[in-house]
Amino acid sequence: MIPNSVIAKALSWQRTRAAKLDDSFFKAFSAELFYGFRAEVQMLAENQHKPSTESSIASDPVSDTSAHSEWLAAPCFSFCLKIIARLTIFSLFGESLCRDVAFLDLCCDFGNALPMDALLLRSLPSWAKPLVLRYLTTTRRSGELREIIRAEINKRRNSREKNPMKDILDYTMDWIDNRRDTVLGDAHVVHVMISVIFAALHTSSQLVAHTLFELATRPDYIGALREEVEQCFEQHGQGTKASMDSMYKIDSFIKETQRFTPLDAASLARVALKGFTFSNGLHIPKGGVIFTPNSPIFEDERFYPNSKTFDGFRFSRMRGDPKLESLCDLTATNEQSMHFGTGRHACPGRFMASDEVKLAVVFILQNFDIAMENFGPRPKNHAFGKFMLPDMAAKIWLRESKSSKQ
Repeated sequence: MIPNSVIAKALSWQRTRAAKLDDSFFKAFSAELFYGFRAEVQMLAENQHKPSTESSIASDPVSDTSAHSEWLAAPCFSFCLKIIARLTIFSLFGESLCRDVAFLDLCCDFGNALPMDALLLRSLPSWAKPLVLRYLTTTRRSGELREIIRAEINKRRNSREKNPMKDILDYTMDWIDNRRDTVLGDAHVVHVMISVIFAALHTSSQLVAHTLFELATRPDYIGALREEVEQCFEQHGQGTKASMDSMYKIDSFIKETQRFTPLDAASLARVALKGFTFSNGLHIPKGGVIFTPNSPIFEDERFYPNSKTFDGFRFSRMRGDPKLESLCDLTATNEQSMHFGTGRHACPGRFMASDEVKLAVVFILQNFDIAMENFGPRPKNHAFGKFMLPDMAAKIWLRESKSSKQ
């Protein structure tokens, strides 16, 4: 197996590229988001009837009778999944595969099938698992992914000397090529790429969906967030890494969404190698499984005053305190914020995830008005064990904003 540290280094290399003014990576990355978003909106418009606003115009918080008043319904989670998949595939494999609609659909199908198939396998006795495994959607889709990724690797092998290293697949291939003592080969590269695809898709997609639900039901925030986008683009350039990093209010809104609706109530599972007793008498036996208590920490008034109230600018205000400033970023990890892990085990992909989510939110704010379907309330989340999932079937309404037409 290729060590996780290799992917961590590849992501760090890509993060360094994104920060360099003379490197075109982030410009292309953000341009891919804009291209993909427009493509998905166009596809939605072609495949469905737009909902009439006549019956709901009185309750529309941004209503008018102009051509801008026509809304487009989008199934929020699947819409977000497509956008995040496009950016993830661009990061891993470059433009050719991220523009391949069939490959994007395949990645999304794989990401959707794996959790449900895993749940099914866990419910079966050991002797039945190999028999059922061969018929699962995950097995079929992973086989299809292997063939496509293997073909992409072979194509690059034939032109490696002519082309510079441009994405994470190139980086991983280069790492293997430079290790003469390794028994690892292209099959291992394929395996790790498939693993990264799944790891990247669902967590980021769910965060985008949760954030759009909050935007759609908290219109009071829209004006200030749009103003920040305009100011940062004017100061640092549209779609640049510097502009994204300077959007403290948007970063705060997303981080508060993550705090208010944590994906995982308890994470960083560890097995106790020996028994341990805390000072309060709590005993962890050998072999016991322990977790970090994410949800209880996010609701602790010592760390988050008025924790039961959504405060979109909570973390942007905290930046005024020098002692707290380093804790305010969406990507920051500490004992009071372990969405992405902490310490040596912090998620190396959190910076890419942050960029993906911010780009999606910024594009919505720049170009669209947003509301829940029929201007309804925020959809209820669904608890699945210790996981908190957004309503996968809920729809948002989008319409081109007046400002985007100007």
